[in-house]
Amino acid sequence: RRLIEMAITLVALTALASVAPARHVVPRAGVRMNILSSILGNAMPSIDYTTLAGRPASWGAEAAENALSGIVPTESSDGYSVATFAGGCFWGIELAYQRVPGVIATAVGYAQGQVKQPTYQAVCSATTGHTEAVQVIYDPSEVSYEQLVSMLMSRLGRSMFLKNQVGNDRGPQYRHGIYPHTPEQRAVAEGFLKTLQEQLANAPEIATEIEDAAIFWPAEEYHQQYLSKGGRFGEGQSAEKGCTDEIRCYG
Repeated sequence: RRLIEMAITLVALTALASVAPARHVVPRAGVRMNILSSILGNAMPSIDYTTLAGRPASWGAEAAENALSGIVPTESSDGYSVATFAGGCFWGIELAYQRVPGVIATAVGYAQGQVKQPTYQAVCSATTGHTEAVQVIYDPSEVSYEQLVSMLMSRLGRSMFLKNQVGNDRGPQYRHGIYPHTPEQRAVAEGFLKTLQEQLANAPEIATEIEDAAIFWPAEEYHQQYLSKGGRFGEGQSAEKGCTDEIRCYG
């Protein structure tokens, strides 16, 4: 009977996992799923990476291929450079990068964690070590890596001084960071933050972490290009290059 009860619970949690949860809420289901995962092994809901869109709409499909192959790429299959950033809720930061001339494609996902193939619910439980992030491919002849770093820091604003927090989003899954894919990117990131800290006289220490990029696991398809597709209210926000419209981070 106990096994039957556990199976019923698992089915119920699987149904919950199929619904995109509201932001700002750490789903209790995420914690329960981690516990069940440890008991039942691989019989837990997971992301179907075959559903992720590919280019030109999204970087998601190729990002999934890289992750499943254990690859941290420095270039896309057609030679564009790769960069990864975390800036709180990945919906808003992705749209910001979609608008940057020279950015070819984007995907949101989970970076710098210890668990393979994490789901949104698992990451929200703050037990996987991941942070919400965006991975972009870009043409360095049109936009420099330094400009991409600058975009992140300008989006963070005073949240750059906060650890594990961006705006009202709190927790290690919302920590902000720069995750270089090459030694050259790391040198640019470190130099940029050093100069920025020096320019901000009497300001607190910048909390934005710099770590070498680890495996980037793309998020579920419903998260990809979420705001430009319509967000919560079905009102798509412009991803046109150079657009300066205010970004409504939660749709």
